[in-house]
Amino acid sequence: MSIKTNMKHFDAIKETVGSFYDKNPQGVVIIWGATATGKTSTSVKLSKFFDFEVISCDSRQIFRHMNIGTDKISQEIRSNLPHHQIDIIDPDGHYTAGQRQKDTIQTIDALHANGQRAMVVGGTGLYIDTLYKNFTMPDVSPDYELRNYLNEQEKKQPGWLHAELERVDPVSAAKIHPHCTRYLVRAIEIYKKTGIPKSEACRQLPVRWPLLMIGLWRNKKDTNHLIDRRIKEMIKEWLEDEVKNLLAMWFSPSLQSMQGIGYKETVSYLQWKRTRNQRINDLRLATHSLAKKQRTRFRRYIRDGQNNPKENVQYHVYELEL
Repeated sequence: MSIKTNMKHFDAIKETVGSFYDKNPQGVVIIWGATATGKTSTSVKLSKFFDFEVISCDSRQIFRHMNIGTDKISQEIRSNLPHHQIDIIDPDGHYTAGQRQKDTIQTIDALHANGQRAMVVGGTGLYIDTLYKNFTMPDVSPDYELRNYLNEQEKKQPGWLHAELERVDPVSAAKIHPHCTRYLVRAIEIYKKTGIPKSEACRQLPVRWPLLMIGLWRNKKDTNHLIDRRIKEMIKEWLEDEVKNLLAMWFSPSLQSMQGIGYKETVSYLQWKRTRNQRINDLRLATHSLAKKQRTRFRRYIRDGQNNPKENVQYHVYELEL
């Protein structure tokens, strides 16, 4: 486990990546970190020295037509550095972690077959875990009728979902917060469709390829400063017009994609429910909260690297300063 502090981090990261690829020609580099830590800029810089293609690990950049609010990497950069798992479904589409794992494995295998390298970059811990924890994933397509029923039960009786999951899969229930409705619904859905608890259906396996886990870390103050700056840029880049276009294309504000940070707040503003300043403040608070949740989740990788490293995985964390 290596933690670098107070340094010009890029040269150290480049050296770490080069050493890893020298020893593991078909290894996979994963760059993780909370929002606004510099993951994209780091990967673009690294592309000048290593022959790899990027696999985005962002749960929102999968949606077409949603560019500004998701801080999607530009087409200009993508034309020079191929990116995968971006713009793959419409905002009313659904994409499970199982689909993500399957598609990512196929992409990495194809790159390796062509003598190329893969670098996974993003801040969605669930998607990163499909490689890092390499869970077996049940092939269960979304059942929207069942999901609607489960959500209605929760509305009628708050706490019902967690109690139901505790009844059919107590192991999963112990790991999911009672307010994490989406994860509770998915766990119950898996049990209802397969008859097997999610805790049994999703087993952790050894990693498929050698992994280099590179974490980019900033303190809370710097992260929030960068988030606030990014929000100002999004407003200047006409996030409002992007949301208007999505609504004009008849994508409902109730869609999961439209409930994402930036879109939900802008819809409220356009519906005269919030003032401009209230929208910006809501957006700031929601993004700060997201970064906090990401930091909490990613601390697991740090603890693994320090106390319980996985076989065939290297861990490095770089603490960055402005």
